[in-house]
Amino acid sequence: MQRTRTDRRKRIITESLFFLLLGGIIFIDQITKYHFSSTLAEGDSQVIIDGFFYFSHYRNEGGAWSIMSNVSWAQTFFKVLTVFAIIGFAVFYVYAFKKNYRWLKVALVFVIAGTIGNFIDRILFNEVIDFLGFIFWGYYFPVFNIADSFLVVGTIMIIMHFLFFDKDAIFGKKDANKEVSNK
Repeated sequence: MQRTRTDRRKRIITESLFFLLLGGIIFIDQITKYHFSSTLAEGDSQVIIDGFFYFSHYRNEGGAWSIMSNVSWAQTFFKVLTVFAIIGFAVFYVYAFKKNYRWLKVALVFVIAGTIGNFIDRILFNEVIDFLGFIFWGYYFPVFNIADSFLVVGTIMIIMHFLFFDKDAIFGKKDANKEVSNK
């Protein structure tokens, strides 16, 4: 009886931390977007590391790399797609919760938080506020934001989970006892 109560308490605390992480990422994303949109005029830039890193106030009406930015129905499409994505990732989170995959749960929190952060912009402004700019070997990488960063990191973590950490992972450790019993 005591073990069950302790396990339940641990799970509640752990899940609460995941929700705090989710809220913290969304908060940081929105605060930084507000800061840069209020301190830099749209299109202005502030060089931080010459030839490598700069802040720039840019508004993206499209998707990643401004895809579909000149399409009249793009905002409606992205808003609907985002709702389905959030629902899908939330269902996926429940799967990770049942399997107790912490790595996957963190990855999904990153992806959900990034998705919600950009969704807030789409609802409020019909565009996403971007401000982080990098230059790699003379190439100006598309300007992005904190939400985009968490989306990318979370997606990479999800891929790594299924390649290496899942019990049926493609490159995961195989259970020697299982292989012997199958022969």
